[in-house]
Amino acid sequence: MGVLNIEDLKVRCIVGVYTHERKVEQDLFVDVRLEFDFSEAARTDQIAHTLDYTRLAAMLEEWMQREKFQLIETLAERACALIIEAFPQVRHCRVGIKKPAALAEARHAKVTSEMAVGR
Repeated sequence: MGVLNIEDLKVRCIVGVYTHERKVEQDLFVDVRLEFDFSEAARTDQIAHTLDYTRLAAMLEEWMQREKFQLIETLAERACALIIEAFPQVRHCRVGIKKPAALAEARHAKVTSEMAVGR
């Protein structure tokens, strides 16, 4: 079993419940932690035997821009489900969403969702 982390993936999208948030894209930062067996990839040194994180990042960005979520809680939960569906080798998924513009007094607000697959 191994772990793949993507940290602070910047995605500009519509997110929020307030009227001004529904009109202007803002930056979110996404952290992804995936557990899966990448021993075959390590043995062969072939991308076909692992999870293509470039594809994962592009998929998340396109999906987040299309969906225009109101809550980052919804976004995090559904992102886990999307990743597990798209990448069946994943056994455990954790997605954190950071919203820098949420609070003037804080660096960001953050939520984290986790899902495990019992296969």
